[in-house]
Amino acid sequence: MVQEIVQLLPKEVATAAIVMAMMGTLFGASLWLIGARFSRSLLTLLMVAVGAGAGLMLPKWCGWAIDGWVTAIGGSLILGASAFFMHRFWVAVGLGLVVAAWVALPVWILTKGPETWSPPKYEAGTTAIKYARTLWQSAPATTQKYLPPSCAIAMLSGLASAFLWPRFGVVMLYSMTGVTLLLGLGLFAMNASRPQWIGSLPAKPVPQALTLFGMVAFGAVLQWRIAPSKNGKKREKGKPNVTRDD
Repeated sequence: MVQEIVQLLPKEVATAAIVMAMMGTLFGASLWLIGARFSRSLLTLLMVAVGAGAGLMLPKWCGWAIDGWVTAIGGSLILGASAFFMHRFWVAVGLGLVVAAWVALPVWILTKGPETWSPPKYEAGTTAIKYARTLWQSAPATTQKYLPPSCAIAMLSGLASAFLWPRFGVVMLYSMTGVTLLLGLGLFAMNASRPQWIGSLPAKPVPQALTLFGMVAFGAVLQWRIAPSKNGKKREKGKPNVTRDD
């Protein structure tokens, strides 16, 4: 599994990209261990950034004759407020996306076949939507057949889990997201700066999978203890656990 990811990573990257990947790895470690403690604030900041970025480009996409900063401010306010007041909803969406991404990797490995696949080269000026379409069309036919339904089922499972068990959804979201960043950005930085270190990682898929699931379980258990309860405080020893419902 790790080897499949490494094959898709560029080997020659700028030093700035390696530094950013290392910083992202540290941020992933923080999410893995303590992210659930600050869930509402983190989601609000994230959605403010997403709203501002999307709003800035919206006039260009839609051909509107208005300044992009107007829609950027509106988008950041709307999405930021929704993340703050609809915390459970955005946790469910986030967990669904992360679970779908985790399912996508083994489905990709199992369906792509023995041949080596590499993503199409990105050409300057190509829009993200056009490149995404080209990327999807270049994938093996078997992958195109099985990947969408698998990811859809995983997405629905993540959504349902977070809505039914809110506290479980919060801790799993940050534990899985943190491990994802640790794995992805950590391998990126390692492959670009110290590729020989990759050889020290478990080589077989089963130990790799057990290691990842063990990391997720450890992060979830730790954050279950420190995540705020319904009244906004950590659960005190000897008192019954209160499930967060926001």
